[in-house]
Amino acid sequence: MKNLMSAVLFLAAAGLAAAQTPAPAAAPAATPATLKIGVIQAELALFQTREGQAAKAELDKKFGPRAEVLQRAKADIDDLQNKLERGGTTMAQAAKDELQRQITTKTRNLQRDAQDFQDEQQAEGNKVMADLEEKMKAVIYKFAAENGLSLILNVSEENSPVLYVATSLDITQAIIDAYDKAYPAVKGAAPVTKAPSAPSSVKPATTTPAAPKPPAPAPPKP
Repeated sequence: MKNLMSAVLFLAAAGLAAAQTPAPAAAPAATPATLKIGVIQAELALFQTREGQAAKAELDKKFGPRAEVLQRAKADIDDLQNKLERGGTTMAQAAKDELQRQITTKTRNLQRDAQDFQDEQQAEGNKVMADLEEKMKAVIYKFAAENGLSLILNVSEENSPVLYVATSLDITQAIIDAYDKAYPAVKGAAPVTKAPSAPSSVKPATTTPAAPKPPAPAPPKP
């Protein structure tokens, strides 16, 4: 996602046009009065397209069952931990040692499996989204050129310096619509819900749907 977030969203439409057709020598420089700006929640826009939602559904379908296995493994560890705590004063030392051994082994296995899961999920997600990001960049550039935008800011990043956004500047839904028009979804894709507008007085939160994440197991208690 970083390629889309950092490279695409700072666009000078005037510069784009100039790259295609040399500007007349006597053309006046742009002034603040002629500067046209748009803001976008880029991650939300990408995942709210029909193709983005279909890709998200496919990732969930592929990795969801494995996430459930990890959740069950975590629940098993919790049960053993509770059993050890409840029998702390009545259980024989040998039984307590055996429970602790099981907790340690299962926790170590879960941590390894969870890391493998996260690595594979991230790699697969990056591969699936790379094509969508390239398409989104093309849509944003085309939209900016056609609508005379000189600057587009991504306000979905956590460290965005934007503190105030007028809702009239938010082009998130327009970009989603433009993307879906340029790249119609395959038959049977999930329906798309409208993206919320960027709040006018605060930075919008990043909204990025993700495949289920396995829980981080708690370390065994002595």
